[in-house]
Order: sequence, then C-alpha cells, then structure tokens
Amino acid sequence: MNDNKKAIYAQILKYTGIFGTIQGLSILTGVIRNKVMALMLGTQGMGMLSLLNSTVSFLSLATSLGLSFSAVREMASCNDQGDANGMERCAMSIRAWSIMAALLGALACVVSCKWIDKLTFTWGDHSLHYMLLSPAIFIMAITAGETAILKGMHRLKALAVVQLVTAFAALVITVPLIYLFNQAAIVPVICLVALSTMLATVFYSYSTVPPRWRMLRVSISRWRAILASGTPMVKLGMAFASASIIGSGSEVVIRAFLNNVGDLDAVGLYNTGYLLAITYAGMIFSSMDSDYYPRLAAVNGDIDCVNNVMNNQAEVSVLLVAPMMCVFILCLPVIVPLLFSVKFIEAVPMAQAMSLTMVFKSVCLPVSYVMLAKGDSKTYIFLESWSYIVAVAGVIIGYRFGGLVGTGMGLSVAYAIELTTNATTLHFRYGLVVGKKLARYMLLLFPSVMAVYASTLIPHDIMRWSVGILLTIASSLFSLHTFRHTV
Repeated sequence: MNDNKKAIYAQILKYTGIFGTIQGLSILTGVIRNKVMALMLGTQGMGMLSLLNSTVSFLSLATSLGLSFSAVREMASCNDQGDANGMERCAMSIRAWSIMAALLGALACVVSCKWIDKLTFTWGDHSLHYMLLSPAIFIMAITAGETAILKGMHRLKALAVVQLVTAFAALVITVPLIYLFNQAAIVPVICLVALSTMLATVFYSYSTVPPRWRMLRVSISRWRAILASGTPMVKLGMAFASASIIGSGSEVVIRAFLNNVGDLDAVGLYNTGYLLAITYAGMIFSSMDSDYYPRLAAVNGDIDCVNNVMNNQAEVSVLLVAPMMCVFILCLPVIVPLLFSVKFIEAVPMAQAMSLTMVFKSVCLPVSYVMLAKGDSKTYIFLESWSYIVAVAGVIIGYRFGGLVGTGMGLSVAYAIELTTNATTLHFRYGLVVGKKLARYMLLLFPSVMAVYASTLIPHDIMRWSVGILLTIASSLFSLHTFRHTV
C-alpha cells in the first residue's frame, strides 16, 4: 500500500477514534441516564418517552428545511476557497433561515398536536404533551443551523466537545427530574436537554463565525435579500429534508404499530433493542458527518476520487464494526441487566438479531453519502424513501411472524436490500464501484458475525460461550492484522 493511502487510513482511524471515544463517553453517561429512567419509568414509561422523542425528531426534521445537509456544503465551499466575506454572508443566511425553520417547527407542533396524539396513542389525551414540546423543536432548528456552520468550517474538536458537554448536561438534567417527578418530567427533560445542546453549539459557532448583530436592525428589504441569498441552499435542503421526514415518520409508524398491535411494553422493549443495536453500536459512525462527508463533498466532481474516498471509509468501517458486533452479540445477555434492568431482558434476542444490520450499515452509509456530496436530491429521495419503506415492511412482517426477534431480523434484511439497491443504482448512475478489497472484507467478516449470532442459539452454556469467544477472537485478529499492514 502506498504512503498516500496509508495516510488516508490513518486519518480515518484518527477521527473515527476521536469521535468514537467521545461518543463512547456520551454513551457511558447515557447508560447511567437510561438505567435511572428504566428503573423509575419501567417499560411503559420508556415506551412513552420513545413515542414523544420520535415525534419530536419527526417534526424537527420535517420543518428544518434540510439545513443540516445543504448548509454544510455552502460553508465548506467558502471555507475551502478561503473566502472570509463569503463565510460571513453564508453564516448570516444560515442563521436567518434557521430562525424561519424554528418558527415553522414550533407552529407545526402546536397546530398538529391533537392529530399526532390520535396517531400515536390509543389511550388518554396527550395533546398537551406534544404542544409543550414546541420549544424543543424551535431550539433544535437553531442548533441544526449552528452545527452546520461548525461542520462546514471543519471544527471537529469543537463538535466533539459539544457532544461531550451535551452528554453530561443530559445526565445532570435527567436524573434528578425523573427521580423527583417520574413520567411528569419527560417533557421538561426533552426541552432542557435540547436547550443545553443549543447553548454549547452556539458558544463554539459564534466564536468561529461571530454573528453580525446589526443585521437585526436592517430593513425588511435587507432581510428579504438575506433570505433570498440562501434560497438555492434551502431548495437543495428541502429535497434532503423530504427523505428525512419519511425516515423519521417511519420510526413514528413503527412505534405506533407496535403500540397498537402490541402495547407500550412492546414499544419500550423495541426502543431498548434499537438503542443498543443501532444507537450505541453506531458510535463507530459518529465521525462520518463531521469528517467523511466534507472530504467527499470536496472531490464530488471526480468519480475516481469519490470511489477512492468511499471505499477507504467503508473498508475501515467494516474492519472496525465486525469484531465489535461479535463482542456485542456475545455480551448482550450480561449488558442489558446492567444498563437497564432484568425487566428488559426480553429485548436481548431482538438486539442480537438487529446487530447484524450494523455490518450492512458500515458499507451502506459511505455509499449513501455519495448522493449527498453530489447534491443529487432526486436520487437521494428515491433511494431513501425506498429504504424506509422496506424497513417498515421488515419490522411489521417480522413482528407478525416472529415477535420482537422478528423485528430485528426484518431490519437486518431491510439493510441488506438497501445496500444492494444503493450500490447498484449508484454504479449505473455515477460509475460508483465497490472495490475488490472491500468486497473481500465483507465476504470474510459478515459470515463471522453471522456465526457468532448462530452460536447464541446453542443451548449448552459452556459450548455457546466457547464457540462465540473463538469466533470473536478470529474476527478481531483478522482486523488487527489488516490494520497493522495498512497503517
């Protein structure tokens, strides 16, 4: 391997390590927070929290105008050119549109609260809960704009610190409020955590690109000009937001389906399994938004460079994720009682089955980012919509035939279909090629993860642990050997 590629691998590992470590610390604080919530709220309380959180995410994405994607491209372009005036103008436009998105989001939450309540709950009137969450949606829109500025300016350390500060703030806010007020604290906790995230983000973004406060005193015509300058950015962002709306909406549909066909306990257990297998295990992907996406966007006009950047990122992701999933699947029966409580042990088989999705996701994410980097909104919307439809179908069919374990299997199949569809479509559209090395890693490592999962079905305890540990060691040694000869 030449020195240039070694340097690329080293950079990917460096930022994956930095953001992965920060994410790990965030998860550690989240573990304590979730442990408290699980003990205090139980499965029903966790189910209610899941429904409220997923709805807030849906409304936030639906009204955010896609600034978290398109604004990064605009800021990165000005930053690469060293255009200080351009960066200031771009930041001003992003902030103006963020305020518009925040007002739109808060209003949408208030207006639609009764309809959302009927969609998500089959008992009681929770419309007031949704109405009181409107400040959180307002705050999240402001945060999204300021985060885009930091990403576009490649302020990776600042982004990492924001994640860490937010994690500790969430812990400090959540534990005493849940302890004192139980379920009544769920809405205030969501709003206060959103506020703490915004304050930390604004602190760094304002120091990076100071706001021009005099813009608040300009005429209406000047405000119109500021908003007009960001119209192309918003048009592109709206296309990406449409896909995000469908994605967040699919999460609401899944949880509403489980609540209606099953009960809140099923929602709480599903959310626990999803949190373990997708959110916690997904910490390895936390650097993609901040490091990989800007690098990919910078070379989006050269398909050979795009292929190289995409394959390098996917190769490192697979080599890191596969051994991690082996350990994760093996240790889940021990992890869940420690992180939550014995009431959530039913989520273990589902989380183990769902962990298989992460191997597909380790390749699927780098491939999907190609569409974002190239600004191909139509292809992105089509493929993302298709993947969410397949995911919802996978969960529904899986639950019908296999209960909660079936939902995990259904999501794994859905991610396999998404990867195949995306790679095939982008090959014919752009000439994107999955490298031989990446294909070889997938063919070697995915079966090892499948084998570890299969070992969990062995009834004899000693045999189950022995086989699982041996397979995990083999997978880990292969990844370590590969990294030693490439970095």
